Amino acid sequence: MTITCLGLAPALDVTYGVASVAVGRIHRPDWVLELAGGKAINVARALRTLGGEVRVVAPLGGPNGLAVEHSLAAEGIAATVVRTTGNTRRCVTAMDASTGTATEFYEPAPALDAAALSGVLDAVAALPDGWLAVSGSMPGELVNAVADAVAGAAARGIRIAADVQGTALREVLARARPAVVKVNRSEAADLFGPGDAAGLARRLRDAGAEVAVVTDGAAGAVAVSDSGTWLARPGERGRYAVGSGDSFLAGLLLGVTRGDDLPSALGLATAAASANTRAPGAARFTPSDVDEALSGALVEQAAHL
Repeated sequence: MTITCLGLAPALDVTYGVASVAVGRIHRPDWVLELAGGKAINVARALRTLGGEVRVVAPLGGPNGLAVEHSLAAEGIAATVVRTTGNTRRCVTAMDASTGTATEFYEPAPALDAAALSGVLDAVAALPDGWLAVSGSMPGELVNAVADAVAGAAARGIRIAADVQGTALREVLARARPAVVKVNRSEAADLFGPGDAAGLARRLRDAGAEVAVVTDGAAGAVAVSDSGTWLARPGERGRYAVGSGDSFLAGLLLGVTRGDDLPSALGLATAAASANTRAPGAARFTPSDVDEALSGALVEQAAHL
């Protein structure tokens, strides 16, 4: 079953490895990593590594967009590219070897021109079946059009997964009643107000999600479905956190689409997120990394939460 990953803010991700980061100083990287990025593309990369059948829908433009397109092709990730007039953004991360911390510079996504928006909506309308996973930031002026397209896909029987925030999250919940929603605790709190992960996951489910998951960094994740409330904790956490949430969503989706029960899908999701932290760059783990991380992942029913 094909999982189509849609994001309106793809990026050319550049990561610099430096001995240490100091404000106002010249830095000469010890290593440089450049790859296609943005949340939807990260999810797709993780899914492909995990063995999923995946396609990306991405608006790309300018020299950065061309570099992203070439990167996707080199990785063997199928893509429906929608041409846009704006130059695709760059996201730059400096990894400090002395502390393990990441200093990040994320350019704003260029505005999506009318022709590109139409191309994205046409690509969604053309999906025949499978899953549609919508991830990443979405400009406010595009929310209604995209939410309507996602709702239309759901009405045709396509299963929807969402990792969006703010107004986009509210509208997708209301219009598409997604099968899976995965957001972090801060994003859930932005919509519903402060709360613990379990309470926020229940609010997401009440708002329309069939399976609602709230991640909470190193503390793990809480999932709520008709099978109950489940707590997932990672057994390990490396120093490269960028892309872990996207890798989590990929593992969760693969488990759900192949018919695993929710605890098993959460175990795979947690292992993928842990495996992601082993290497710089989003979703650059190997299947063996996931197998090793899976042995330490803990999933338990949490009726008391």
